[in-house]
Amino acid sequence: MPLNCSSREGRGRPAVFEALGHAAPERLGCVTGKPLRALGAAVLFPVLLLPGQRPIERAFHADPVRSVCSSRLTPRSAQQAIWRTSSDTISVTDDEGITLSFGSPPGRIVSLLPAATEILFALDAGDRLVGRTRFDSHPPEVLDVPSVGDGVRPSVEMIMARQPDLVIVFSGPDSRAAADALRRVGISVLAVRHNTLEDLYRNIDRLGRVAKKEAAATKLSASIARDLLRTRQVTEQLPQRSVYYDAWWHPPITIGGGSYLDSLITLAGGRNVFGDQEGPSPQVSLEAIAARRPEIVLYPVHRGVEKRAPIRDRPGWEVLSAVREDRVREFNGELVVRLGPRIGAAVRELAAAIHPTVFFMRAPSAAPDRP
Repeated sequence: MPLNCSSREGRGRPAVFEALGHAAPERLGCVTGKPLRALGAAVLFPVLLLPGQRPIERAFHADPVRSVCSSRLTPRSAQQAIWRTSSDTISVTDDEGITLSFGSPPGRIVSLLPAATEILFALDAGDRLVGRTRFDSHPPEVLDVPSVGDGVRPSVEMIMARQPDLVIVFSGPDSRAAADALRRVGISVLAVRHNTLEDLYRNIDRLGRVAKKEAAATKLSASIARDLLRTRQVTEQLPQRSVYYDAWWHPPITIGGGSYLDSLITLAGGRNVFGDQEGPSPQVSLEAIAARRPEIVLYPVHRGVEKRAPIRDRPGWEVLSAVREDRVREFNGELVVRLGPRIGAAVRELAAAIHPTVFFMRAPSAAPDRP
């Protein structure tokens, strides 16, 4: 049975899936991003118009992968009216349709979304953070920010103790009770979706406006787009390698076309053998994996989460030629699954795993835990 975020099975592995860290409820099984090949103009659109098109109908009809990563493109969402400003007021609407207004940029922020935490630091607004989740790990100075525990079903008491004027949560059922409780006592809550590349660009823009760091937000989005394009310009010249992404092993869970990670694999020059599955994290079988004959097995390594059995030690997995012929590629999983400012580096990490003779392949490192 596929992993279901609302099921008992889906809630049974919070340690590993929450540590992966970016989506509702910050578990890999709940990533609901669209496959990159299906995003196209819904994500980004170029400066030039096609004949007969109005500006709002701009579309990039060539390579949908390039349409996502071109440095000349702008997120469609950034063109929408999600914010309003005057000389005295900042006003932003979140993904639940709630509009927040501030007379000045919030100075005490609790972020329950590790990707949002990274974005704030990248915008030079990390000094406004007074609370984070226990899974935040980057940049290193984030460890100086007090932890309020889990980002999933968080402790309202621990959040309130930080006396925030803004709390950032993932928009979803697991955050709703806490968000409602915080709103009832007058604390502003910004509930955001963060599942796709479109969401990433939208939330960079949104947090840039909340923090009054609009220029930094524009620069960050452009930098990410350039990074993605540079890698894609290399990988599109290489043979596409078929890959199996080992998200979990007992039972086997992988990445489907409904996950943005499927898009990253494409950008990195791979083809996800389960990319035809609509769900973000389908449960599969060893027999199904073997039938799809992946050339490479991608094995993410994560800091501070449950240990998985090494693939070479798993009974029966030698049926895969990638295992027998030593094509199991380890990489920094914490970097790759965090949909944030380092997404360009994440794609390069995957590209190095898929095409190690072209991209420099480093051994995955895990920073030591810090109290």
